[in-house]
This record gives sequence, C-alpha cells and structure tokens, in this order.
Amino acid sequence: MNEKIHKYQERIFNVFIKVTYTMLFLSIFSSSFEFSHQYLLMISTYLPIYVCLFLIWRFNPFRTHYEFTDLDRKIAFSAGIIILTTTILNKYIEYIKAKVKQVNEKLKDQLIPLTQLSTQKV
Repeated sequence: MNEKIHKYQERIFNVFIKVTYTMLFLSIFSSSFEFSHQYLLMISTYLPIYVCLFLIWRFNPFRTHYEFTDLDRKIAFSAGIIILTTTILNKYIEYIKAKVKQVNEKLKDQLIPLTQLSTQKV
C-alpha cells in the first residue's frame, strides 16, 4: 500500500514539475508583464503549499520509519530551484514595472507642456 501511494505521489510530482516549468517558461518569454506576473504569482502561491504539505506528510514527528527516497531528493532539489527562480523573476518583474512607470511619468510630464502650448492662442 505504501509503495502504491509513493508511486502515485511521484507521478503527481512529475506532472506538477512539468506544469511549473512550462508556466515559468511562459512567464519568462511572455510579451505581457502583467500576464507573466500572474503566472509567477500562481507558482509562488501553490509551490510553497505543495512543498509544505509534502514535507509535513513525509517527515512528521509521528512517523517511526524514515527513508529518504529518490522522490524526496527530486522534491528538495526542484523546490529549491523553483523557489529561487520565482523569487528572482518576481523581483525582476517588479523592477521592470517600476522602470516602465518612471518612463511613463517622464513622458507624461513632457507631454503636458506640449498640449498646453497647442491650446494657447498664438
């Protein structure tokens, strides 16, 4: 029974990782920052929940037998990589959004005097 649950969980994890990497790929190469930011928010929300539930279930203090399996190694490595990647990408997107906002403000400040000049009578 335990082996069956382990194999089932490994399949779920493999699907989860493939979906996560696909979402990360889409968020990196997406032309819309808002669209990609939604993917990153989804990843950074669900990944920690999944990892926490897995770690609580696998390594709770009420278990008497611990066996560090290949699945545990995969989850630890993938979680570290994905958390690092989403953290860096979230910071990068925040930085880009702030720069775009600054450029928009500068452009708006430059356009206001031009519109005022065009409305003045010559």
